[in-house]
Amino acid sequence: MEYDKKLEGKKAIEFCLSDIDQNQICLKDYKGKWIVLFFFDKTSLESPNSELFYYSRSINDFDKLNAHVIGVGPVSAQEIKKFCNENDIKITILSDIDYKILEKYEVINYDKKGDRKVLPITFLINKDGIVSKIWNREKFYYRLTGYADNLIELWDQSKMWAHIYKVIDAIEQFEKKQILD
Repeated sequence: MEYDKKLEGKKAIEFCLSDIDQNQICLKDYKGKWIVLFFFDKTSLESPNSELFYYSRSINDFDKLNAHVIGVGPVSAQEIKKFCNENDIKITILSDIDYKILEKYEVINYDKKGDRKVLPITFLINKDGIVSKIWNREKFYYRLTGYADNLIELWDQSKMWAHIYKVIDAIEQFEKKQILD
Protein backbone atom coordinates (compact mmCIF):
# COMPACT_ATOMS: atom_id res chain seq x y z
CA MET A 1 0.00 0.00 0.00
CA GLU A 2 1.32 3.43 -0.96
CA TYR A 3 2.06 6.09 1.63
CA ASP A 4 0.88 9.46 0.33
CA LYS A 5 1.38 11.94 3.16
CA LYS A 6 4.07 14.40 2.10
CA LEU A 7 6.06 14.86 5.33
CA GLU A 8 9.59 14.67 3.95
CA GLY A 9 11.29 18.03 4.54
CA LYS A 10 8.63 19.11 7.03
CA LYS A 11 8.51 19.27 10.82
CA ALA A 12 7.69 15.89 12.34
CA ILE A 13 4.28 15.66 13.99
CA GLU A 14 4.76 16.01 17.74
CA PHE A 15 3.33 13.44 20.12
CA CYS A 16 3.56 12.07 23.65
CA LEU A 17 2.76 8.42 24.37
CA SER A 18 3.25 5.99 27.23
CA ASP A 19 6.17 3.58 27.31
CA ILE A 20 6.17 0.15 28.96
CA ASP A 21 6.59 1.72 32.42
CA GLN A 22 3.75 4.24 31.85
CA ASN A 23 6.22 7.13 31.44
CA GLN A 24 5.24 9.82 28.97
CA ILE A 25 7.71 9.84 26.08
CA CYS A 26 7.50 12.83 23.76
CA LEU A 27 9.15 13.29 20.39
CA LYS A 28 10.50 16.68 21.52
CA ASP A 29 12.46 14.89 24.29
CA TYR A 30 14.92 13.72 21.61
CA LYS A 31 15.70 17.06 19.99
CA GLY A 32 19.39 17.07 19.08
CA LYS A 33 19.32 13.36 18.20
CA TRP A 34 18.38 11.50 15.09
CA ILE A 35 15.09 9.68 15.55
CA VAL A 36 14.14 6.52 13.73
CA LEU A 37 10.37 6.41 14.14
CA PHE A 38 8.64 3.32 12.84
CA PHE A 39 5.09 2.09 13.00
CA PHE A 40 4.04 -1.51 13.51
CA ASP A 41 0.88 -3.50 14.10
CA LYS A 42 -0.03 -6.08 16.71
CA THR A 43 1.13 -8.97 14.52
CA SER A 44 4.70 -7.72 15.05
CA LEU A 45 4.50 -9.12 18.58
CA GLU A 46 3.88 -12.59 17.13
CA SER A 47 6.28 -12.72 14.18
CA PRO A 48 9.76 -14.25 14.46
CA ASN A 49 10.83 -11.76 11.76
CA SER A 50 9.38 -8.71 13.48
CA GLU A 51 11.02 -5.36 12.85
CA LEU A 52 11.13 -4.99 16.65
CA PHE A 53 13.83 -7.68 16.81
CA TYR A 54 15.94 -6.20 14.02
CA TYR A 55 15.88 -2.65 15.35
CA SER A 56 16.71 -3.95 18.83
CA ARG A 57 19.62 -6.05 17.55
CA SER A 58 20.97 -2.96 15.77
CA ILE A 59 20.73 -0.64 18.77
CA ASN A 60 24.51 -0.27 19.12
CA ASP A 61 24.80 0.88 15.50
CA PHE A 62 22.12 3.50 16.10
CA ASP A 63 23.68 4.59 19.40
CA LYS A 64 26.98 5.26 17.63
CA LEU A 65 25.13 7.62 15.30
CA ASN A 66 23.38 9.45 18.16
CA ALA A 67 20.07 8.03 16.93
CA HIS A 68 17.15 6.93 19.07
CA VAL A 69 14.80 4.22 17.78
CA ILE A 70 11.11 4.52 18.60
CA GLY A 71 8.41 2.05 17.57
CA VAL A 72 4.73 2.98 17.81
CA GLY A 73 1.90 0.49 17.57
CA PRO A 74 -1.75 -0.01 18.50
CA VAL A 75 -0.89 -2.42 21.29
CA SER A 76 -1.45 -2.01 25.02
CA ALA A 77 1.49 -1.02 27.20
CA GLN A 78 1.06 -4.28 29.14
CA GLU A 79 1.38 -6.39 25.97
CA ILE A 80 4.40 -4.39 24.85
CA LYS A 81 6.06 -4.74 28.27
CA LYS A 82 5.51 -8.51 28.27
CA PHE A 83 6.93 -8.80 24.73
CA CYS A 84 9.95 -6.61 25.56
CA ASN A 85 10.75 -8.52 28.74
CA GLU A 86 10.41 -11.93 27.07
CA ASN A 87 12.53 -10.92 24.08
CA ASP A 88 15.10 -8.52 25.60
CA ILE A 89 13.99 -5.66 23.35
CA LYS A 90 16.24 -2.62 23.84
CA ILE A 91 14.45 0.06 21.84
CA THR A 92 11.67 2.41 22.90
CA ILE A 93 8.27 0.98 22.05
CA LEU A 94 5.20 3.11 22.65
CA SER A 95 1.54 2.24 22.91
CA ASP A 96 -0.94 4.04 20.66
CA ILE A 97 -3.88 1.83 21.52
CA ASP A 98 -6.42 4.43 20.37
CA TYR A 99 -4.66 5.02 16.99
CA LYS A 100 -4.40 8.81 17.54
CA ILE A 101 -0.75 9.16 16.47
CA LEU A 102 -1.08 6.49 13.80
CA GLU A 103 -3.91 8.55 12.30
CA LYS A 104 -1.98 11.84 12.57
CA TYR A 105 0.89 10.28 10.63
CA GLU A 106 -1.68 8.70 8.27
CA VAL A 107 -0.20 5.21 8.53
CA ILE A 108 -3.62 3.58 8.78
CA ASN A 109 -5.21 1.71 5.91
CA TYR A 110 -8.62 0.06 5.90
CA ASP A 111 -9.05 -3.37 4.34
CA LYS A 112 -12.14 -4.55 2.44
CA LYS A 113 -13.83 -5.53 5.71
CA GLY A 114 -13.20 -2.06 7.15
CA ASP A 115 -10.57 -3.28 9.62
CA ARG A 116 -7.69 -0.91 10.39
CA LYS A 117 -4.25 -1.99 9.22
CA VAL A 118 -1.00 -0.23 10.07
CA LEU A 119 1.26 0.62 7.15
CA PRO A 120 4.85 -0.41 7.96
CA ILE A 121 6.37 3.06 7.55
CA THR A 122 9.71 4.28 8.93
CA PHE A 123 10.53 7.97 9.34
CA LEU A 124 14.03 9.35 9.78
CA ILE A 125 13.77 12.59 11.74
CA ASN A 126 16.85 14.80 11.94
CA LYS A 127 18.28 16.54 14.99
CA ASP A 128 16.11 19.60 14.33
CA GLY A 129 12.88 17.60 14.21
CA ILE A 130 12.52 17.62 10.42
CA VAL A 131 11.53 14.45 8.55
CA SER A 132 14.57 13.69 6.39
CA LYS A 133 13.50 10.41 4.81
CA ILE A 134 10.50 8.05 4.70
CA TRP A 135 10.52 4.35 3.88
CA ASN A 136 7.64 1.98 3.29
CA ARG A 137 9.04 -1.31 4.64
CA GLU A 138 6.42 -3.18 2.66
CA LYS A 139 8.20 -2.10 -0.55
CA PHE A 140 11.60 -3.60 0.24
CA TYR A 141 12.47 -6.24 -2.34
CA TYR A 142 16.01 -7.51 -2.52
CA ARG A 143 17.60 -10.32 -4.47
CA LEU A 144 18.07 -13.35 -2.28
CA THR A 145 21.42 -15.05 -2.45
CA GLY A 146 22.38 -18.16 -0.55
CA TYR A 147 20.47 -21.18 0.59
CA ALA A 148 18.51 -22.07 3.70
CA ASP A 149 16.06 -24.65 4.95
CA ASN A 150 13.32 -22.06 4.98
CA LEU A 151 13.77 -19.67 2.04
CA ILE A 152 10.73 -17.58 2.96
CA GLU A 153 12.14 -16.90 6.41
CA LEU A 154 15.56 -16.08 4.94
CA TRP A 155 13.90 -13.77 2.42
CA ASP A 156 12.04 -11.94 5.22
CA GLN A 157 15.25 -11.62 7.22
CA SER A 158 17.22 -10.26 4.28
CA LYS A 159 14.54 -7.62 3.59
CA MET A 160 14.55 -6.40 7.18
CA TRP A 161 18.35 -6.28 7.45
CA ALA A 162 18.49 -4.41 4.14
CA HIS A 163 16.02 -1.88 5.54
CA ILE A 164 18.03 -1.40 8.74
CA TYR A 165 21.22 -0.82 6.75
CA LYS A 166 19.43 1.67 4.49
CA VAL A 167 18.36 3.67 7.55
CA ILE A 168 21.89 3.59 9.03
CA ASP A 169 23.40 4.58 5.66
CA ALA A 170 20.96 7.48 5.35
CA ILE A 171 21.96 8.85 8.77
CA GLU A 172 25.64 8.55 7.85
CA GLN A 173 25.08 10.32 4.51
CA PHE A 174 23.12 13.16 6.12
CA GLU A 175 25.87 13.57 8.73
CA LYS A 176 28.57 13.71 6.02
CA LYS A 177 26.55 16.29 4.11
CA GLN A 178 26.25 18.46 7.25
CA ILE A 179 30.00 18.33 7.80
CA LEU A 180 30.64 19.43 4.22
CA ASP A 181 28.08 22.29 4.34
